[in-house]
Amino acid sequence: MRSVKRRANTVLAAAAGLFVLALTLKYNYPASSMAAAFLTVTEASLAGGVADWFAVTALFRRPLGFPYHTALIPRNRERVISALSKAVEQDFLSKEAIKARLNQVNLLDKIISYSQGNAMRPVVRGLIEKAIAELVETIDPTTVGKLGERVFKLILKRQSLVPYVAAGITWALQQGKDREAYIALVNKLTAIVNQPQTREAIYQYLEQIKEKTANKNWLSGLITGFMEMTDGINLTDAADALHQELIKAVAELTNEQHPVRLWFQEELGGIAVRLENPEWKTAIDNWKDELLNRIEVAEPLGALADTVLTACTQPTVYREYVVDWLTDQAASYWQQFKENAVLKNQAEDYVKMLIMKVVEQEHTLIGKIARRALNKLSDEDLNQFIEDKAGEDLDWIRINGVIIGGLVGMGLAIVRLVA
Repeated sequence: MRSVKRRANTVLAAAAGLFVLALTLKYNYPASSMAAAFLTVTEASLAGGVADWFAVTALFRRPLGFPYHTALIPRNRERVISALSKAVEQDFLSKEAIKARLNQVNLLDKIISYSQGNAMRPVVRGLIEKAIAELVETIDPTTVGKLGERVFKLILKRQSLVPYVAAGITWALQQGKDREAYIALVNKLTAIVNQPQTREAIYQYLEQIKEKTANKNWLSGLITGFMEMTDGINLTDAADALHQELIKAVAELTNEQHPVRLWFQEELGGIAVRLENPEWKTAIDNWKDELLNRIEVAEPLGALADTVLTACTQPTVYREYVVDWLTDQAASYWQQFKENAVLKNQAEDYVKMLIMKVVEQEHTLIGKIARRALNKLSDEDLNQFIEDKAGEDLDWIRINGVIIGGLVGMGLAIVRLVA
């Protein structure tokens, strides 16, 4: 644009120089018709150039300080901005123009092409880190705990436990876990009966039986007292004997052919079959619902959420692991998306539909944004903006003014010579 402006100024200066030359020739050769004709051509050319220079300059400023109907754009600033905003909204970026442009391009292909030509992993990782940091600041652990409890209970209440219980029992039987469970129970029972407290409980039980027997009537009390006096009833020895018998009985439970062991295996297998009974299903699900109504998990879930959020606020190993895992998942899903042509087409259509929906609803924002941007410009900046866009054409108008003026002057000179 600057080269055209310099050319226009050069042409105008040349016209002025030629006019001065023509005046000199006319002054020296007043009788020469050719000198007169040359003066006519140069003065018309100069007049056309100066007039167009004045007209073009008057659009933006006051040429030579001339105050009347000059600086048209600054003086009509609001009208110019309104017209430009309307042109941007209704012509350059009209709904039809945007839709036509959208139909010509594939947005996702351009995004994919850009992602392949740039290292996107650090960018995605940075966005994930920023999102986690912002998310941690806005999440309340107590609210998470309460919401987690509601979701946890809602999922479990909607899901019957019977199929899982039946599958678990069947798997345990197939893997021999019933034997391990039985042995574990027997070992636990053995540990309990070998404790001194068990012998003491037996003694206390016998003591209660003795007291009940002695208190039945006077004869029972008399006999009981006589037996104690003659050492016919020795609760200490009886408790020791019963304790040892109990230990022996529990130890015998480990026998492969023990009736209790056979009963345990048979009953465990029968439970999986009986679970198909609607009454059993109802009973188990009712028990599950009652248990869910009694338990409270909001506090532990809230504590867990607080621990996780605290770990995410600091550059710990756990946070790095979470960020790396999310980044890997994003890369994996992005790769799957790029390889799925059907999904890409659907996403492309959806994105374009969303864009057009926004354009349909908020198209007037284009004009408002343009108006806001233009209003921020000073008068000189506004002049410069328009000159940058249309200045080259305006400078050609000045060049054409010199040329057309010269042609008109040449025509007049020919008429004079002929006449």
